[in-house]
Amino acid sequence: MKVAFHFDADHERFDRYDGIPVIKEIFDRLTQEPGELYLKIFTGNIDVLDYLREKDNREEIQKGIYRAPRPVWQSLNPKFMDYLYNNKIFVVAFEGINSRFRDILHNTLLNDDTYLGAQQLHEANPVHWILYGASVVPMFRINGKKLSLLYSIGQEFEWDRALVANLKSDFSFETIEFEEISVSHTILDNYSSFEHASRVVNLSNMLYDHLNLLADQLMLRLTNLAPELYGLMYDTIIEFESLDKPGGLQKAAVAGKNLLAKLAAHITNQRDDNPEDYGGKILRHISGLAGENRQNYLRSQFQEIDSCILRFSSENIDNDLDAIYQGDRLLVCLIVFVNDLLESAV
Repeated sequence: MKVAFHFDADHERFDRYDGIPVIKEIFDRLTQEPGELYLKIFTGNIDVLDYLREKDNREEIQKGIYRAPRPVWQSLNPKFMDYLYNNKIFVVAFEGINSRFRDILHNTLLNDDTYLGAQQLHEANPVHWILYGASVVPMFRINGKKLSLLYSIGQEFEWDRALVANLKSDFSFETIEFEEISVSHTILDNYSSFEHASRVVNLSNMLYDHLNLLADQLMLRLTNLAPELYGLMYDTIIEFESLDKPGGLQKAAVAGKNLLAKLAAHITNQRDDNPEDYGGKILRHISGLAGENRQNYLRSQFQEIDSCILRFSSENIDNDLDAIYQGDRLLVCLIVFVNDLLESAV
């Protein structure tokens, strides 16, 4: 998800500082997060005047802002369009931001007099691409506790060492350094085009739709075939919401193990009197299914999930980013496996 946060750049608070006060305010909130984040941060000013000269059609701009090709998250100031037409707007956009931190940051910024609201970007929308695609460029990358200032090849002379020193004095990042991103987001970048941005957005949407359909199918099967597992699935997913907290991955693994134990009892019509034997029950059930290919597929799925659960339950993964990745991967595998096993039990 890519979300843009907007600010009135003509406000006196910005006085010659080119958005630095806002960036520092955002970093102050970022560094309060208990877990670790992986984000690419874009900044820049959006100016609608050139677009108005070409199109001379404010209705087209308003339609592009408020009616993206598909529903997107949006919480803009009611007077946002007035600011867009009459003021310079500074944007800080986050690529890779999740909905939880998006909401935290939005609610924090509501106390800022310069804040004009935020919206999810959909760069297959021509208006979004024109306003943000070329004007809002990558400036920072956050990788856990490490901060990088991004620059394109040949821009070494533009390194802002004073900004680095300022950020080091104000924030507790482990490292703050410069990172070259080659010709990305320049006129030499073959992928910096509306066509490529549309393909990326459409691919993301297709993946989202497929995963969303899978989740819907699982919920439907649980409701119809195993309603007693519905609440347990909910409790399991809740545990996976805390992967960025100490011990979060271990707790999620235990929740996954409990889910598999209940699933084993359901598909074998046996009492859950020996939950530790869930693996034997599931494997015996798989062995009784028709089709060797189906058996091998489900067996390999289960063995991968079970080995992850055993490992995550017993070891501490110190790197929060790795814990989040491993946990998310385990959750997707669990959802796919539970869905496939319930389907095979029909």
